[in-house]
Amino acid sequence: MERTALIYYSLDGHTHFIAEKFGKHLDCPIIRLKLKQEFSTKNKFVKYFWAGKSSAFHDKPALANAPIDLKAYDTLIIATPVWAGNLSSPVRSFLATVAIDNKQVYLIATNSGGSFGKCFATMRRLLPTNTIRGQIGFVEVVEETYPIHKERLEAFCAEILAGK
Repeated sequence: MERTALIYYSLDGHTHFIAEKFGKHLDCPIIRLKLKQEFSTKNKFVKYFWAGKSSAFHDKPALANAPIDLKAYDTLIIATPVWAGNLSSPVRSFLATVAIDNKQVYLIATNSGGSFGKCFATMRRLLPTNTIRGQIGFVEVVEETYPIHKERLEAFCAEILAGK
């Protein structure tokens, strides 16, 4: 398989959960994006308010990760939670600050209900010089619900491995 990396952000663990599953199936490096200042998790309402506001206003919070060199990778898998109907602001920061050109890209999104359309459309728009090979969304993916998502995940992994 060409050199592939999976890059993701997760606030509540759903995207982390699915990223780990993909990483095991694809045997590829997994890079978790981290913020210099994480969203407060003391109160769920406050956490979701600030995360949603950050996404809705297209904020680009500072990432704590060391610079990520993507030159070694031909294929990128980018995973994000959906916040306020759009991609998470940490993934927006990543896409705005890292040069991503001429890559094969697969998109993954997680949410707790609703549409993935706007999220994927925005990600496509932010990756204009790349080939988007596929996209998949997962609703309420956790250990208990994984069996209902497993077949779709494995089929998407097969597409990635085949380079479709």
